[in-house]
Amino acid sequence: MAAMEPEPAASAASPPPSPLPAPPEDSTPGARATALQNAFTKALEATLSKCSYANFAACFPTPAKYRPQTLEMFHKDFTGRLSEVCTAEFATILKERNVVPLLNSLDRLISEAKARKQSAEAAAATSAGPDSVVETPIPPHTLPPAELVNAHLAAYLEEKRAAVAAETAEVSARNEQLAATIRQQREEMDAFVRGLEAVVADLERSAALVQADDVTSLTAEVKAVEDELRT
Repeated sequence: MAAMEPEPAASAASPPPSPLPAPPEDSTPGARATALQNAFTKALEATLSKCSYANFAACFPTPAKYRPQTLEMFHKDFTGRLSEVCTAEFATILKERNVVPLLNSLDRLISEAKARKQSAEAAAATSAGPDSVVETPIPPHTLPPAELVNAHLAAYLEEKRAAVAAETAEVSARNEQLAATIRQQREEMDAFVRGLEAVVADLERSAALVQADDVTSLTAEVKAVEDELRT
């Protein structure tokens, strides 16, 4: 494979690149599908040309000598039938292998790659100036495997990273909400416990007062009884 040489930048006076032709539809043969069909047609015609009547008659000398018209008709039918069978088999292979859509996809990829190359060269020439040399992009087949793998996986990994980041943010938000709910419940429990403690303290003070009143009244009754006994 020949090494790619850097192309000089297009001058400011050079006309803009012509637009690329529209890519063919999947069912319509594109440039490569048409070239494949033409190659098959030429190969079939070359094969049938080798089976001329002279070569065919040399294989059957007796009928060629005594019934040349019949043999010529048979040769014509044979070559015609062979052409039909080969053409039908080729069409079946194209359909079963999905050849035309795949070749059209290749045409589209090449067309898009050429358009991106022209756009990049035009942008580089515009930004660098007419006297500078535009650096030719590095051909993908010369890149190391690691860079090719990273290039193919970059979009997929970025999508997965964004999905994981969104999921992590959602889980963090739920955790913060749960933590706030737990803090609120703890504050409510602390307030409830403080209320219970206040009630218990009030009950204890009330019990202490009640017990003091009972003791005082009992002491007064005892003294009254003692006074009555003394008198």
